Amino acid sequence: MTTARTRLSAATVEERLDRLTRRTAAAAGPPPPAEQAYRQAAAVLACYDPATLRPVGHAPDAAALRALLAVSEPVHGADGSPEWRLPEALRRTTLAAMAGPDAHRRALDTNPDRPRGPVQLALTRYLTDTAPPPAEQDLDELLATTRVAAWLDGLVPGLPGATEITDHLERRRLLEPLRRLAGTHVAGRADVLAELAEHTAGTDRRPMLIGGPGGIGRSTVLARFILDGEHRSTGPRLPFAHIDLDRPGLLPQEPLTLLLEAVRQLRIQHPGLRPLAEFFTDKWIARAAPDLHTLAAAHADSAATARGTTDHLTASVRLLTAPAERESLYREFARLLALALPDGPVLLAIDTFEAAQDMGPEVLAELRRMFDLLAAANPALRVVLAGRVPAGLPARELRLPDFDRDAARARLSALLGPAADPAALDPVVDAVGGDPLDLRLAADLIGSGDTTGGEPHDHLHRHVLDRIEDPDVRGLARPALVLRRLTPAVLRYVLAGPGGVRVPDDLRAGELFDLFARETALLGPAADGSLEHRGDLRRRLLPLLQAEAPEQVAEIHEAAVLHYVQEDGLTARAEELYHRLGLGESATELDRRWQPGVEALLTGSIDELPPGSRAYLASRSGRTLHPATLREVPAEQWERHAEVQITRLLELDDPHRAAEVLGRRPAGGERGARLLLLEARVRAALGELDSARALASAARSRAVEEQARGVQLEADYAQARWAVDEGFAEEAGPQLAEAARLAEDLGDRLMVIRIELARRPCAGDGSGDGAAALARLVDDRTVRLLSQDPQLLLAATAAVGEQRPELVRQSLRVIGLRRFTPRQRTRLARVLGEWDATLGGEAARTAAPAGPGAVLPSAGFWPNWLATAPPHQAANALIALTTALPGGTAVLAALAGVHRQWLTGDDPPTE
Repeated sequence: MTTARTRLSAATVEERLDRLTRRTAAAAGPPPPAEQAYRQAAAVLACYDPATLRPVGHAPDAAALRALLAVSEPVHGADGSPEWRLPEALRRTTLAAMAGPDAHRRALDTNPDRPRGPVQLALTRYLTDTAPPPAEQDLDELLATTRVAAWLDGLVPGLPGATEITDHLERRRLLEPLRRLAGTHVAGRADVLAELAEHTAGTDRRPMLIGGPGGIGRSTVLARFILDGEHRSTGPRLPFAHIDLDRPGLLPQEPLTLLLEAVRQLRIQHPGLRPLAEFFTDKWIARAAPDLHTLAAAHADSAATARGTTDHLTASVRLLTAPAERESLYREFARLLALALPDGPVLLAIDTFEAAQDMGPEVLAELRRMFDLLAAANPALRVVLAGRVPAGLPARELRLPDFDRDAARARLSALLGPAADPAALDPVVDAVGGDPLDLRLAADLIGSGDTTGGEPHDHLHRHVLDRIEDPDVRGLARPALVLRRLTPAVLRYVLAGPGGVRVPDDLRAGELFDLFARETALLGPAADGSLEHRGDLRRRLLPLLQAEAPEQVAEIHEAAVLHYVQEDGLTARAEELYHRLGLGESATELDRRWQPGVEALLTGSIDELPPGSRAYLASRSGRTLHPATLREVPAEQWERHAEVQITRLLELDDPHRAAEVLGRRPAGGERGARLLLLEARVRAALGELDSARALASAARSRAVEEQARGVQLEADYAQARWAVDEGFAEEAGPQLAEAARLAEDLGDRLMVIRIELARRPCAGDGSGDGAAALARLVDDRTVRLLSQDPQLLLAATAAVGEQRPELVRQSLRVIGLRRFTPRQRTRLARVLGEWDATLGGEAARTAAPAGPGAVLPSAGFWPNWLATAPPHQAANALIALTTALPGGTAVLAALAGVHRQWLTGDDPPTE
């Protein structure tokens, strides 16, 4: 809940400023001996409690203590209690006046009741010259050292420098997630770790896949192997990059994000790599996107990246590197490793690889190409993946088995903790075996006081539910598995009826919710206050329930739909759609209820759904299903799914594989208009334009029959574009006119722009009336819409950027700048110089690295600036300059000409 801010009166502000002024003045002057004694005590403490603070070499003095509080800062202690701290400047002044380490020790000895915590520990150690070197400090100790070093810099000997602390801190932060993941116990995996070590040191260049079901410990083993390489007793450390595809911003469909993260991690481990790493990073960020920090958001927001697709499909995410550039990217990454780390192997570990596997064969094919090129360019690189078996690409597979008896016993002991009874472990292990989830469930049961944790494997999962004490909760627990989230309202209005439990009012619903919350072996709290099932347990039990009680499952789905349809918000819409998908509702009904953004809340449950619903959700979220699953789906859903897959393959410039996807269409039934148009695009990409035009014509006719006006529009436009490309501009004119009328009727603003751009060659005129008509179409709203399609934005900028300067700025924001050719740089520098001359040099002073007010050379600033400024920085600067300073239209017009050259290939950029 947001609290209202208290408005401060002018008198209050004056009073606080006066108090601060008095405190500063009091701190600046030399204090009396009693006050100095208290300052010396406070200077050696991270913070202090006035009730326990003891002056150094002086009797307690209430007035001196009050004077100390007047120059101190109020803070909160570790337990939230109010405490005080000496300001940094006053602390340094006080410590500098003390006579060295003996005085520091005397002050510390005078105050044995010191604060607990890493900051006080670090302060004490550095004041007494007992601190371990940064290389031996853990993460909390290094964070404390960072603060203490700022207090003591130049005052005590042996203090590590800021660069040394930062290097070790970055390394600890890199390793800390791996330490948490590996824990202190990896039972029974010595053979697996040995095989990983053999692979890393061997000559097999194929990736190795650590595979197995969820919960088996794939990520744990990978983390332990990396940490073992970090702490080798002999030989150098193993350089590594640990890429977890579960992290936001690491996108398997965009390999650049993976390699940039790998370079960042390797630079932390090897600071000498910094210059090469910075060059590689700056170059590829500049080529891919003006601002790398927007990548995750751009890919997560399907509405922002949709372009040229019908409203029932989520478009493929925008590519940051063109397919043609990727071979160069991979070779440069491998070359960087070879130059910077020439000795021994380098490990590229990709965790949660199932995130890539879920995106389908085209993403895996690109990753396979990357692995192959990296291995060929740098034989020392070793790739290890942690995901599902089979890998979906050529790999050496290492399937993790269940724990053997000794390892299972050790794992169960670790789960139970110090209270484990060694004599009770063997019967449980004998009963449940070595499955990690079963061992955890057994440990939960034993830990809760249940002595039947050693039930046979087949009954263990059911017993977790049957052991619940409250009869109503026990009756609802099994059907509750159908629901992804529990709230009091869901318990009352969704679950009670199908579960056969009476929940007459909200009071009883709240009581049941509290009882469910106590079943921590089953559920845990979610961020919004609801309860969520433990994922591993639900994945095991839900299929059993679906097979044994399909009518009850359907009844719960129906009740959930009726409940959530009455609620607002993205979460409610996602839950409603999840249950509609569970019921296998038609695509038409699902389309009617769809809301952009829900796909991110649904894709984690895709494997729980029937095949047709999986295909629907995959098409909405840009994922690709396995061909075996697609053979089970209706033709309509297959076509929707195929459109996403084929669109992605065409973006990757792989029409041959797109044609293979079309060849897997289920037999029977006529092809719909959209599928015909999709096949036309594939044929055009293969260079079979006659076939493409015939298919587009058939698609148009079918679209008229189906009253699918959007497909009809796309077919008209496609036929016209292909006619223009073949040199039949006159033939294309009537088709474009018909497409323009239809686009206006449908309100498709971007298609209107596409058609107007296509009409220009038909009119034989690149300017004049055609350019004026196009410029009139590009209003402020349309400029923002064009951001959804960077290629269309570039074309519009090239065509009418001179008339619509905001188009140029938008292109600079969305597309950025490439490297200029010498001629482009000379022309643009001249225009910038002429404009800047009218401003008295204000633009150059603003753009200069030294900032406003810098003294600049009298000539040659702009050519040098354009030659040396990174492209993304230059783009941002030109946006800011032409927005803030008057008369920049000539600069934007010159940039529009550069965009036109990039589009047409005239004066191509050189490296």
